[in-house]
Amino acid sequence: MKRNIKITVWIIAAVVLLAGIILGAPVIKSYVDDILNPPFDETSIFPDEGRESPADTTIVVNGVAVKMIGVKGGKINCKGRRKTIELDDFYIGETEVTQELWMAIMGENPSVHQDSMQCPVENVDLLECVEFVHKLDSVSGIEFYIQSYPEWLYVAHLGRRDADSSCNEDSMSWYKENSDSIPHPVKLKKPNALGVYDMIGNVSEWTLSGSDPLFFVVGGSYETEKECLRIDGYDIDHASVKMESIGLRLVCFLKTAQKQTEY
Repeated sequence: MKRNIKITVWIIAAVVLLAGIILGAPVIKSYVDDILNPPFDETSIFPDEGRESPADTTIVVNGVAVKMIGVKGGKINCKGRRKTIELDDFYIGETEVTQELWMAIMGENPSVHQDSMQCPVENVDLLECVEFVHKLDSVSGIEFYIQSYPEWLYVAHLGRRDADSSCNEDSMSWYKENSDSIPHPVKLKKPNALGVYDMIGNVSEWTLSGSDPLFFVVGGSYETEKECLRIDGYDIDHASVKMESIGLRLVCFLKTAQKQTEY
């Protein structure tokens, strides 16, 4: 009888120990990772200086000109992440997607603020943005994408290099203190050093980075206080969220972009 009790106790102890190991493994792994491979303390970019930026390209879709800014590839260490990310050359939208372009592709304007067709489209969830991109692809014959967080962050940091202004100065950004609580037409503020407008402020921008159904939203908006506008800052929203302060920006790649193409 005593022998059976001892065996039972040992079995229970073994099960408890095994459960502890299994449940504690992620914690132990995270602890080891923090020591051996700590997350980056700040964002750093390493453009490939051995090549030139691809030439900007303009595509006309259903009568609407879409200018894409050429960005030379390189590497980026994103703050809070552990792995260096390599980026090929790509194009990013000179502006956020406008209501004019959205209307030309989708046939309707979902925006809350419709004072100007040159204002960024907003009040669109990520699923609608994906549908818009698919339709844009079919009309243009070019594969567009919604930007990733590393792509956006790379352009935001690259656009600040050798620039005289900070990202949240009045001359470059729409934010709570200067926006009258509404979005404004694109290209009214100064662009960054790459020629990209409204990287910070005006409307926030969806990205495809995250863990479904939660995704990164970047850039801040006309509702964001100036002191809270930070390049490395982001929100995380559900893919079905619609807000009058969230829009999108496009990217595409060298293989699919053609200069001055009209559709």
